[in-house]
Amino acid sequence: MLGLIKKISPIQQLARRAPPYYPVARAFLRRYETLSASARADEDRKLEAALIAAARGAPAYAGLSSLSAAPLLTKAEVRANPSHYRAKNLLPVSTGRTSGTSGASLEVARSVSLVMFEQAMIDWLVAKAGLNFATAKVAVLRADTIKPPEDRAPPFWKISADRRIATLSAHHLDEETFPAYADMLEAFAPDVLYAYPSMAVALATLSARTKRPPRFKLVLTSSEELPPQARAKLADVFGAHVIDYYGQAERVAFAYSTEPGQYFFHPGYGKVELQRDANGAVEIVGSNFHNRAQFLLRYRTGDQIVLGASDELEAIARGETSFAGVSGRASDIVYGPAGEVFLGLNHIPRPFDQIEGLQIVQTGPGKVRILVRSEQDRSDALAAQILATARTKIGPIVDIEVTFVDAFRKSAAGKQPFVIHEWKPAA
Repeated sequence: MLGLIKKISPIQQLARRAPPYYPVARAFLRRYETLSASARADEDRKLEAALIAAARGAPAYAGLSSLSAAPLLTKAEVRANPSHYRAKNLLPVSTGRTSGTSGASLEVARSVSLVMFEQAMIDWLVAKAGLNFATAKVAVLRADTIKPPEDRAPPFWKISADRRIATLSAHHLDEETFPAYADMLEAFAPDVLYAYPSMAVALATLSARTKRPPRFKLVLTSSEELPPQARAKLADVFGAHVIDYYGQAERVAFAYSTEPGQYFFHPGYGKVELQRDANGAVEIVGSNFHNRAQFLLRYRTGDQIVLGASDELEAIARGETSFAGVSGRASDIVYGPAGEVFLGLNHIPRPFDQIEGLQIVQTGPGKVRILVRSEQDRSDALAAQILATARTKIGPIVDIEVTFVDAFRKSAAGKQPFVIHEWKPAA
């Protein structure tokens, strides 16, 4: 038996690829790829005009004449008044939350058209490796909670009812449990590994060490920075093509990489602006063309690109020239006393709208302090709720202390890291 069966209803299976939106999105992406530079510029102007017309339905953008007339928008402004950026929508609306890498989470509304377009983008990307993501067998190794971290008995995964998707627990993967993972992957024989880069590398390291590497046709990564050496290791150990993509829960910009060191923004997804600060850092500012539920125009992501051979920012923003990667997306993890890895920490702030944010500090082997900033509530009850949520991601071998603070710690560069490591295990 491969493991627990995760039931998926026909409605859920159809939810992200339903007509008419999904087929229209795939057709748009196929056509957009064939356009000349001038035809693509015309298409982009049409997309921008349609976005502005729709955005006028949100209070923040009533009367807006052009995208350039919209002020730069920050996460804090949206958190302070989210309804100001939403329009009335008769169609169902999906909601998601930002990862909380800044320590504070934001609820984001997504229209049906955006959900379908996002799936079409990922499917279009997977097709570049010669695979159909809707029918391929997929092993998922991200931050899904399969069962409590202290439960050390296999299975450490769930299999979809159609036996096409295996969702693996990242929290249980280590040297002791790896043989069970290896047996499962050998029996399941997935085409694609869809993973956080840090967990894909952990799987590759254990596979190489035990000389039991699973083989994949494609390793698809996102949500964290993928260093060049990590990418090379994944390709070597798994014998797979590696594709990485960049996005955000706010869904304002999309970039992808099918070859090492080359990332491209997709201008059909949204309008990208690149803002260079006084120190030369280049921030991504984005405006999604396809979300009709919430309008985040000229939204400051806080993420910065790493320039490659070219520093022509306008050409990079239009997707005509590549860049080397996105900084500030490294894995945020804490360690157990023997180097055990716990991730998915950016899920911890999501349920707590009453806090201004939180910061995690690894103070020693198996010791963590969670710093919480909250003006509304500093009660023991709230601390206990945060601790209980943290425990869904961090096992009992780690001591966790929750402390309320007036200000978070900053780095020497003046940045406010989500996770600070005062201690790390020896390499």
